[in-house]
Amino acid sequence: MSTQLRNVPNCRAQNELTQTRFWGGADRMTCLQVTQVKPKSERTTSGSADFFNHLSLTRHQARRLAVELMLFAEEREVEEVEEFNADGTLIGDGEGILGDNGVMIQIRG
Repeated sequence: MSTQLRNVPNCRAQNELTQTRFWGGADRMTCLQVTQVKPKSERTTSGSADFFNHLSLTRHQARRLAVELMLFAEEREVEEVEEFNADGTLIGDGEGILGDNGVMIQIRG
């Protein structure tokens, strides 16, 4: 069973974002699907499967993505930089942080 939630405010017409809450099963539990009408230039067929873009998220994923989206909206997004020296220092002019996974990230702003 799914429940339509309110549309994302101030996104109208081709920019409309709809939200649907649904049960993702015992492993995912309650999830959210965000749906957008795909721009005509991105459609490859005339079928309904190619008419929409959608993103399905668990609550955990939605929480993590919300943080990243706020950083982007505030022009403070974090860029992933994979070029670094053997000693973990960033190649280039910027300062970065070496994560546990070995990927260097750089923070703007």
